[in-house]
Amino acid sequence: QEDFDDLCNLPNLTETTLLENLKCRFLKHRIYTYAGSILIAINPFKFLPIYNPKYVKMYENHQLGKLEPHIFAIADVAYHTMLKKHVNQCIVISGESGSGKTQSTNFLIHCLT
Repeated sequence: QEDFDDLCNLPNLTETTLLENLKCRFLKHRIYTYAGSILIAINPFKFLPIYNPKYVKMYENHQLGKLEPHIFAIADVAYHTMLKKHVNQCIVISGESGSGKTQSTNFLIHCLT
């Protein structure tokens, strides 16, 4: 089954197709999906080898959507927008208890530092 890395590209956007797409990606260990410029993360409750310096470098200075969705892409876009526009940036991390907000914050800080 084909999956879409941006939910905005789904040919038929319904709650069912959206959830099916997220499930399909999750089963392929693709825990990140875009909805436009919003990043959806599904907590895999296990470590995935996608948070090393190689990935930080890979997402450095790339336009959002050019590579697979990743939290490092969000961090990099916010950082370069801040430098370019000389305006503070904000990244909102939201979710239910246990959804991985703290871990996502740690990955963002790791990438930015």
